[in-house]
Amino acid sequence: MAGDESAQNEEILDGLRREPRYRPLDPLGEGSLGRVDRVYDAHLGRVVAAKTLHARHLGETNALRSFVNEARILGRLDQAAIIPIFDAGLTPDGLPAYTMREISGRSLARHLEMDKKTANVVPLSLERTLKIITLLCEALGHAHERGIVHLDLKPQNVIVLPYDEVILVDWGAAAVYDDDRFSESLGPELFGEFGDFDPRLVQNDDFIVGTPRYMSPEQTECARSTLTPASDMFSAGILFYQMLTGRLPFRGESLEELLFHIRETEAPDPRKVAPGVHPRLASLVLEMLAKDPEDRPYDMDSVISELEAFRGSAGEFPLRHYAKGDRIIVEGEEAPVSYVLVEGEVEIWSGTEDDRRVLGRALAGDTFGELGVLRDGPRSASATAISDVVVRAIDRASLLAETERLSPWVLAMLEGVVDRFVDRSERLLELMAAEEDD
Repeated sequence: MAGDESAQNEEILDGLRREPRYRPLDPLGEGSLGRVDRVYDAHLGRVVAAKTLHARHLGETNALRSFVNEARILGRLDQAAIIPIFDAGLTPDGLPAYTMREISGRSLARHLEMDKKTANVVPLSLERTLKIITLLCEALGHAHERGIVHLDLKPQNVIVLPYDEVILVDWGAAAVYDDDRFSESLGPELFGEFGDFDPRLVQNDDFIVGTPRYMSPEQTECARSTLTPASDMFSAGILFYQMLTGRLPFRGESLEELLFHIRETEAPDPRKVAPGVHPRLASLVLEMLAKDPEDRPYDMDSVISELEAFRGSAGEFPLRHYAKGDRIIVEGEEAPVSYVLVEGEVEIWSGTEDDRRVLGRALAGDTFGELGVLRDGPRSASATAISDVVVRAIDRASLLAETERLSPWVLAMLEGVVDRFVDRSERLLELMAAEEDD
């Protein structure tokens, strides 16, 4: 009886002794530093991803340092947008490797259809942009709280999962900027007993890492040991600017010219690049791109709070969907609603279907139908979706609720401006109609 039980125990334990533990299945991808494969974990009976250093880098100190740095840094982080690491060690061939959760998604660069040469992109909808940048700020904020800066934020290092969840990858350039925060993330009592990992051993101030287009001014010329979360803040600002406008804020025909603009030239106002960018978001992104680190937002939480406040305000206005050809506004009807175009394109026109006079087009970020919510009376023009569109509907009650936050003096001034705008718009329409009759 005892022998049978002993044999059963050994059979149970054999599951944790199986060698090799990790058995290759399929290649997932390859970079300059290493490769990633799907592997079967024979001890736990699950499929994971394994990242292994390329054999050609085994004798290169900087490559080894970067690889080990990434594994150990990831081991200290625990946040939804940061991939969890399971195990680290050496392969039977003596190559450094670590295992992590397998993820299925595409890089943000691919979602943005980024041009490799110019880095121009096709902007995502505002809703997606705000969600992605918020999740990235949450991940960076978590790392900063643990004394770590990423230092290589770019679209290629952001993996977009289903439902626009994101994973921030490639922590090989990361650095420890605060030893105390870093050690406290393990626990002072544990770090004192087991903390044989000195973060400074995996850093080299002479080895500049990162991607020039997304570097902060200080990252281009200062020792890595002096960089702080403000550097990640600037890089996040570049990515945010790119997602809002489709363009990078700093460009150059050469590396030297690019770095000069990053250090010395103020970023163009996003609204001059993409007129549909909301002034509140333009102000935030320009603050993130301040040359002086002290002038940037204090931390990622302050950026997240501003984004949530913006989204919360917009969230009071419901989304509506229209198919191509749908009439959103009908000339002559009364409806105290205006619209902000989130996605798609809308044509503004007056007259009849047979005798249509096109007044203009609205693109993502534009507003239309403002007069209907500002003043009683029939609509002076129609609006038709010329593609599938998504709009935010702002009714008069919601608008009045927003204006209650304003000073009465400011509100009175705005009402005067609106009245003059309405009068001039109506006069302009009358003149256009008279010209056509002539």
